[in-house]
Amino acid sequence: MTQNKKSIWYQIKRERSAYLFILPSVAMFTALVAYPMILTFTYSLQDRGLIRWRWIGFQNFVNLFQDQYFLRALQNTVTFVVILVPIVVLVTFMIALQVTPLKGYLRVFFRAIFYLPVVTSGVVVSMIWIWIFSADYGLLNYLIGLVGFAPVEWLASRYTLYYLIFVVFTFNFGMPFIIYIAAMGNIPAELIEVASIDGAKKRTITWKIIFPLLRPVTFFIMVTQTIFVFMVFVVIQLLTDGGPARSTETIIFMLYRTAFRFLEFGRASAMGVILLFIVLAIALTQKLFSGKDISY
Repeated sequence: MTQNKKSIWYQIKRERSAYLFILPSVAMFTALVAYPMILTFTYSLQDRGLIRWRWIGFQNFVNLFQDQYFLRALQNTVTFVVILVPIVVLVTFMIALQVTPLKGYLRVFFRAIFYLPVVTSGVVVSMIWIWIFSADYGLLNYLIGLVGFAPVEWLASRYTLYYLIFVVFTFNFGMPFIIYIAAMGNIPAELIEVASIDGAKKRTITWKIIFPLLRPVTFFIMVTQTIFVFMVFVVIQLLTDGGPARSTETIIFMLYRTAFRFLEFGRASAMGVILLFIVLAIALTQKLFSGKDISY
């Protein structure tokens, strides 16, 4: 054991220049990630405000699961995931399937168009959607007015949550699309040619050959998109601010309100811990299934 310790310290001493290179990254990770995470766990066990604090154990967690607004925020977050993630996977797969065979500038054009929202500021895109949904001067009400319909309060109805789901879809469409394009380009053309020669129809090739071969990619997209949807914030803040009547709040948005508007840092930290465990469960699921790869 002593020899092993000496060996470890000897290796560190011998490679000290390499460790000096990674020291800034380690220091930043410790200061900006590890230390705040430890504080979050500590605060979640406290009744902590801007000045006051006292230990209350797991009472914050008990109170959260008895809070109808938190349960609604959790339900809204799950609704986002359940509706949005399968749609993103299916739509991006089908469009990538059509764009992949294209050649030259045409393929580049579609890749650029679909990826553009990813590199565009979320605030800018949200402001555009505010103009589209506006009840007084919005584009949607103008268009339905042309055919004789009355103006609609798009962001103040019981269906507002579903409108937001569509807006979020426009944000996170580009990345899965690019990933599918790259993955489809790696499928050997011989597999498709052999299936065609054997008389397989295009639909059979798509769902019996291409889609199964992309199973690891599809699973990766589902996991990353689920995590992304759990973190949706800008769209909700700018378009509805959680309304109407807090019906469009998600966990991350409620965490923000609790911490920075109501200054209840202990309660907000408990929400963060719950969200962390949800995301951790998703990451562990990804690790569990990532080994089931397909070679071709």
